[in-house]
Amino acid sequence: MARVAGLGLRIFSWGLFALVALATTGEAAVKVPGTLILHDALTLPNHSVRIEAQVAVNAAGPPVRGVVLHLQIDGKEVATAKTNEGGQASFDYLAKMRGTNVISVLIDPDAPIAAEKVDATLCVWERRRPIVVVELDALVQQALASENPAPSPVIGATDDTAPIPVPEAAEELSRLTQYYYNVVYVSNSEQGPMLNVSSGQVRRWLLAHQFPAGFVASPTPGGLNATLDALKSDGWTTMKSGIGRTRGFADMLLQHRMEVVVVPELPKRELPRKAKGAKDWKEVRKKL
Repeated sequence: MARVAGLGLRIFSWGLFALVALATTGEAAVKVPGTLILHDALTLPNHSVRIEAQVAVNAAGPPVRGVVLHLQIDGKEVATAKTNEGGQASFDYLAKMRGTNVISVLIDPDAPIAAEKVDATLCVWERRRPIVVVELDALVQQALASENPAPSPVIGATDDTAPIPVPEAAEELSRLTQYYYNVVYVSNSEQGPMLNVSSGQVRRWLLAHQFPAGFVASPTPGGLNATLDALKSDGWTTMKSGIGRTRGFADMLLQHRMEVVVVPELPKRELPRKAKGAKDWKEVRKKL
């Protein structure tokens, strides 16, 4: 009888232990919502490039240090990395072929933080090919955007809030980049639509409206001037031309001794003396 009682007690203890373990596991499985941030990368063929990602959480939660991130190139996993104290992680990747690739970063399924996969673009360019710098504002219909000021231009969350592109802008820009130019997309504001968000959001808008793939430059504290200086210091000295909408963009490119076309054309008193004006995107190619 004592042996049976002891066996029953052990069975009861094992069952209680299993219930406690299950409850503990269930609590640990609750993930804190977070955000992944990923920016475009630019390199040369047969050169290594550093791809940087960041994990951010809005509310108090588990530490962002040690979170495992997975890097994919065109859907194929190529590397993993762990975040540091600031939630940042970097990957080194050897880009072999000229062209553009989709880079994606995912959080490991076992991580205590949950976030959606983010995409960006890896541009593998040759230095000899000229670069055209395009202001994002020149691609958006400003009249329609001003009537609905709530969404940020370029990163609208749905089709209802996404800005409408300028007619023929995608087609004309595609013609420019098909055989001659590589394109860098920039925002002429330190508080622009790409600040602290994944460039993949901008990329999806460009892709949805059939704009050519290019490098989306993330805003820096020094604004457009710092962006142009950084590209030049990295050896991208073939930036010779730009297409924009605002006077500030035109002035900045002229300071960097670049030719610039403003579309649509600004009033004569507002158009910088050395800038060229185009009434629409069909005229842009004639001005470059």
